[in-house]
Amino acid sequence: MALIWSLSSSFPLGPRGVVMALGFGLGLALFLALVVIEWGAWTLVRPGRRLAGPPPEPGPWEPIACRAADGTSLHGAWRRCDEARGRTAILLHGFAEDRSALLGRAEALAPFGWNVALFDIRGRGHSHGEHTAFGGFEADDLRAWLDVLAERVGPELVPVAWGRSMGAAIALRAAADDPRLAALVLEAPYADLRTAVAGWLARLRLPGRLAGLILLRARRLAGVSLARPRPIDLAPRVRVPVLILHGTADPIVPSHEARRLAAAFPNRAEIIEVPGAGHTSVFDLGGPELAVRIAAFLDDAVAPRIESNRDRSQGGC
Repeated sequence: MALIWSLSSSFPLGPRGVVMALGFGLGLALFLALVVIEWGAWTLVRPGRRLAGPPPEPGPWEPIACRAADGTSLHGAWRRCDEARGRTAILLHGFAEDRSALLGRAEALAPFGWNVALFDIRGRGHSHGEHTAFGGFEADDLRAWLDVLAERVGPELVPVAWGRSMGAAIALRAAADDPRLAALVLEAPYADLRTAVAGWLARLRLPGRLAGLILLRARRLAGVSLARPRPIDLAPRVRVPVLILHGTADPIVPSHEARRLAAAFPNRAEIIEVPGAGHTSVFDLGGPELAVRIAAFLDDAVAPRIESNRDRSQGGC
């Protein structure tokens, strides 16, 4: 619009010419907005399959598979620890990633005496499926994975979920309805997907105000809402211990959003802020000390269930 005004000042167009120029400018702006909305919606719903070849896990990892409620074939990897006593950590990757993005976290947690499971979210890695729904489908998929893990581990299973960004939203949504999860670690979580999409657009130098329209279009493409229910609205239904990991330099989800989400849990979530970390670098910049703190949190969180399982196996009441 500024360009049109400048041209009209340099080359007098007359009243009719100015109206035509303004109409052209408005039409062009509307066209570009529609292009961004369509591109943004398709990018959220179908970010493109990231598949570099065979499963990336070496050594002690073994493949694991699951059939979702709608028949979608899901794939992951599993690492057993003989000293786990049922303690099993499920790691959920973020948007436009696959399970290989969390292999370092899994390898860091395993020495603390945990079974670890890595899954490709539907439509990513080796898992089938066409659409990503930020929890709309994937929370049900996580519940199906819990059934598979119960068969592998047995009645002593004490599962926890560690999700990053979108994976955090999936874990939270599942925990709101499934009491089997004993604790949550939410890395770079968003309180409201609309805010996160606005931050993503701003990082691309696109207008964040289009976030709502992009999510509305994405809902039509996926057949389910990506943004509802919001994580912050589900948080009051989560009764298990929650640890939030967040970077102070996150350009997608500001730190105050993480604090707002933490305050929404009934027992208020514990929060660890990593100075200078961005949206995907929290664990890397946190270093070995962060892994120790996460393991300690999880050990404390699952201790009551471990004790209850032991009493039950010994015939206690």
